[in-house]
Order: sequence, then C-alpha cells, then structure tokens
Amino acid sequence: MGFFKKLKLVTVVLLFAVTSGFSTTILAEAVEQKVRIEVSKLDGGDCTVQAVFKGDHDNCTNDNAKGRADCSKDVGCVCTRQEKHVSWQIDGNQSFSIVFDQGSPNPFVTKGSNECNFKSNKKGKLRCRVKGKDVPKGDYKYSIVVPECPAIESHIKIY
Repeated sequence: MGFFKKLKLVTVVLLFAVTSGFSTTILAEAVEQKVRIEVSKLDGGDCTVQAVFKGDHDNCTNDNAKGRADCSKDVGCVCTRQEKHVSWQIDGNQSFSIVFDQGSPNPFVTKGSNECNFKSNKKGKLRCRVKGKDVPKGDYKYSIVVPECPAIESHIKIY
C-alpha cells in the first residue's frame, strides 16, 4: 500500500471517529423541556386544565431516559437531567403555580440566582433549573394549580 493510500485511510478513519463521537454527544445532550398548560372554560363557569409536552426535541427519546412508557406527553411529563431547565407556559396572562404535594421532593434550585419560586410571571411563564448531582434520578410528581380550576397532577422524569 502506497504512502498516499495509507494517509487517506488514516484520515478517513480519524474523520469517522471524530464525527461519530461528536454526534453521539449531541444526541445524548438534554435540552430545555417545555410544558404547555391549556385551560378550557366550561359551561357554568367551571374550567379544566391540561398539561402537554411541547417541543422539537424530546429528551425522553434519549437512551438514558429509557423512553416514554412511564412519561406521557399528554399529561405534560418531561424528561430532563440534573442542572437543566424545565419551563411551563400558559396562554394569555393567566397565573399558575407548581406545587410538590404528591409525595415527591422538590428537584429544583431553591436558593441563589437560579431560584425557582414556583409561580408564573406576569406573562404566564415559569422556568426552573433542576439541582445538581444531589438530585437522585427518578420520577418527581407535582401539581399544577390554576386559580379557580381543579389542580392537575404531572411529573418530571430525571435521568
């Protein structure tokens, strides 16, 4: 085998190795997950609340998250990792809050510059950062509370 053929072969192998390692890293990276909160007004003044996962990138499809079998998009369940953000948004200027009253501990940062206050802002948005390595992997159940509507339950899967 000539020198140039060996050089070409080595270059192709190196390029393949670098590209493969780079694309695996991108695919494994968790991105911020968004939950859309939808409120429907019913006859008689009652209302219903529904939380739905919305986004182009679903972290639950990541191999480490092990799929959506126990994390339905239809109840607003999202998958994320430690030190990543989760955001919630409701239509209009409606307010809502997140309450960890389902027996799960709070996995979000509660002190410092990334503090999560669990209440939406004036634009109907809330963004919280998951704590670091002290947060165990698992399922974290919480309630979404919209004034004048029954609270609903959703959960976050941290992998």
